Amino acid sequence: MQIGIEGVVKKAGQRIKTISEVFYPPIDISEDGDEIHIYLDLPGFRKEDVKILSTKSGLKVSGSREKKVEGKVIYEERVDEFSKFIRISSEFESDSIKASLESGVLKITVKRKEVKTVPIN
Repeated sequence: MQIGIEGVVKKAGQRIKTISEVFYPPIDISEDGDEIHIYLDLPGFRKEDVKILSTKSGLKVSGSREKKVEGKVIYEERVDEFSKFIRISSEFESDSIKASLESGVLKITVKRKEVKTVPIN
C-alpha cells in the first residue's frame, strides 16, 4: 500500500505563504487488518474547526480557527489554518470513515474495500 501526503500552501487569490506561516500537522499512519489508522496532531483545534473530505484517491483534512491574542503581537508562530491531503492507493469505503478528536490528536479510521477474487469459467 502506498500513502502520499501533500500540503496546500496557496489558496486562489492569496499570496504565497512563507514556510513559517504554513502548518503541516505531524502525522502517523498505521494499518491493522483491513483498517488504516491516521493520526494528526492538531493542538488548539476543536472538532468544529476541522473538516474531512473524502475523495476517490484519499482524504483532505483542513482546519481553520480564530487565534486569540491579547496586546500587541511581537512574535508569531501559531497558525490559524491548515490543509493536508492524504493519498490512499488502495480503495476504501467512504461510508466507513470514522474520526475523533481527543487531547489535540485527530484519529481517522478508514476501512479498505474487500478485494474479491473473480472465478474464471
